[in-house]
Amino acid sequence: MNFVFLHFFGNMFENPHITTTRLYNFAKDTLSRFQAQNEGNLYDDIIAFLIIPILNLEGSISRVDVALGVQYGKTISVDQLIRLFKKTMSDKEGVIADSVGGFDNPKYLEFYPHGLTEYSHANKRDMPFLVDRINTVTTTNASLLNPDLVLKLKAFKSSWDLNRTDQQQRKGEVSEDRGERDVVRVDVEIALLKAMHTLGAMYPANSTQCATFFDFNLLLPVSRSGKKQVPPMI
Repeated sequence: MNFVFLHFFGNMFENPHITTTRLYNFAKDTLSRFQAQNEGNLYDDIIAFLIIPILNLEGSISRVDVALGVQYGKTISVDQLIRLFKKTMSDKEGVIADSVGGFDNPKYLEFYPHGLTEYSHANKRDMPFLVDRINTVTTTNASLLNPDLVLKLKAFKSSWDLNRTDQQQRKGEVSEDRGERDVVRVDVEIALLKAMHTLGAMYPANSTQCATFFDFNLLLPVSRSGKKQVPPMI
């Protein structure tokens, strides 16, 4: 595809350096800028098509963060997530056993078919299977468990999936097929692109005016030296 068409009409947010958290921070900041400068309701239309996708993405991120006890807005790393998962399955073993009828109850074995050791020795290769299992058996036995514990256990799969998506993006392995990408994130990307093109039509060739609505630095990773790394297409 012609570079000019790709640059101006493609999706610049399909970038391996732009994690979901960075995209959310950028989108929320962009929305705030339009709201702050909306004198005479000039940007009502742009604000309207930005709000819902951003709120949906916020809900997707915050539900996982709150359930896992992670400070809001801070992305938990894969290694941190694995450690937290191991600790939770160890700390809550007795609670789960009591909730489902004891260590001898078949329902306990749904959670711990190979005992606690399987979770204690879990690694990155094991995690997709283990969080899938816990998500399924927690859903099945939700009526027997404390609601907060249900939320926490189910959040591990959501968090793992978010981390996996971000890792794939960082490695440049995201599929071009939107059907394989997170729909909630794509909705935000499209809304941001629409906002950029709509604003550009309002102020053609006025890059200074348009720039006041977008802080692209929020999309960029920071190097160890503290400087922003500049990914292509931004």
